[in-house]
Amino acid sequence: MTFSTITRTKNASAVTRPQGISVLPAVDVNLGAVTFLTPSGHRAYYSAEPSQLVSALTQAVRPARWIPEIGTLVITVAQTGARAGRHVGFRLSAY
Repeated sequence: MTFSTITRTKNASAVTRPQGISVLPAVDVNLGAVTFLTPSGHRAYYSAEPSQLVSALTQAVRPARWIPEIGTLVITVAQTGARAGRHVGFRLSAY
């Protein structure tokens, strides 16, 4: 399963996190295709969990972020007790 929750570490200064690129993904639930536009051009990927991805996008409280270094689309969803929300990551595969 490629669904994962990205958690924060206690020592954030020791870890360099990629910032990511804000994107607006289009998801084809039947084919698992995920496409979006980045500053370097159009990107097309495959998601093994398109339904969960769409569900997370409907609950998003911030723009989705593409982190090309780790091939992950990160979506921030609301969470009770966490002002910054919860970051949910989806690994995407190239076609």
